[in-house]
Amino acid sequence: MRTLHRYILSNFLVTFLMAMAVLTFVMTVGLVFSSMKYIARGMSPQILVEFLWQSLPGTLSYSVPIAALVASLLVFSRLSSDSEISAMRSCGVSLWAIMRMPVLLSAFLAFACLWVNNDVSPDAAFSRSIRRHAFRASDVTALIQPLEWLETDDYSIYVSERDGNRLVDLRVKQPMPDGRVRDIRAAEAIIRQPADGPAFLDMRNVKVEMTGLEPGASSAVSSGSGRRGDSIDAGRFETWRVPLSVLSKDGGSSRVGSDGRLHRRTKDLRTWELLRDILSAEAKPPVDKAGVVAIARAKAEVVSRAVLAAACLCFVLIGIPLGIQSHRRQSSVGLGISLAVAGVFYLFCITGQSLAKHPELHAHLIVFAPMVVCIVLAAVLISRNN
Repeated sequence: MRTLHRYILSNFLVTFLMAMAVLTFVMTVGLVFSSMKYIARGMSPQILVEFLWQSLPGTLSYSVPIAALVASLLVFSRLSSDSEISAMRSCGVSLWAIMRMPVLLSAFLAFACLWVNNDVSPDAAFSRSIRRHAFRASDVTALIQPLEWLETDDYSIYVSERDGNRLVDLRVKQPMPDGRVRDIRAAEAIIRQPADGPAFLDMRNVKVEMTGLEPGASSAVSSGSGRRGDSIDAGRFETWRVPLSVLSKDGGSSRVGSDGRLHRRTKDLRTWELLRDILSAEAKPPVDKAGVVAIARAKAEVVSRAVLAAACLCFVLIGIPLGIQSHRRQSSVGLGISLAVAGVFYLFCITGQSLAKHPELHAHLIVFAPMVVCIVLAAVLISRNN
């Protein structure tokens, strides 16, 4: 039996590692291509490597279960097609004994994924957000495409040309609280990075106009050297300085505190922190809707992490009998069903997380549902093959 278990495990492990490598590469290649424009604009390739490394835990949460499913289908379909399953069964080896090593390996993978989802992935996602925020704050021009509008939280930015830190024909639109739009135009702007302060955009030959004025309304017009101020309606200025942090996509976000630091989202919190918040809410329920929604999202996130980890075991339990059946029927029905199960599995997880903003729907139960369905389906398939 040891030789048999070692043979099945070695085949499963080799196929799993190859499938995981391919799936992980496919899932990260899009990030590589999207980051090329940042490298072309001066971002260090080392930062790209760090981005890819920090995105790896989140990618493995999806690639590992799917790789386990693919390995189960391919290995046991081949064993069935070579009549090795039939030979094992004729020697008195039960299907559960044949499945033992892949199931044990999948259980180990489930615990490993649970650790990654609970501790590693949240920290990596938050570190990636911090680095992205810092890069955008230090060089917002890395996001600017010439002759295209860049939409941020509080501004719309447009340039006709860029030469290093020099922007030509810069135009910035800023919506005002009264419904008007302040239109800032500069012949050129320079990115300045003082040694003792934050980076800023130094505009020259600036013209400020207000659009959306009601008939008969007047604007204050001034000239000279100025700095950004909400009290200025219109005028001409020799210089106009704007901190790059307020132009960044995260600069006006609610995730940025008064100290300029980024706040963690629900996805960026470790599981024990989410459970702490949930237990605190049970003892003292939130009175506002925002607090109730936050707790609902925390519950959906906790269950989602557990379910994504358990997918390793669920997919192996389903993939093995479907791999055997797909050969018996000489069709791809088993492969199609397994891929459909995986798609529905992840669809439920995503749907549950998106519905967490409606606490009355109990979205965390929706996230938990596909794992229950997979276990029941696996029990039925295994009993039929046994």
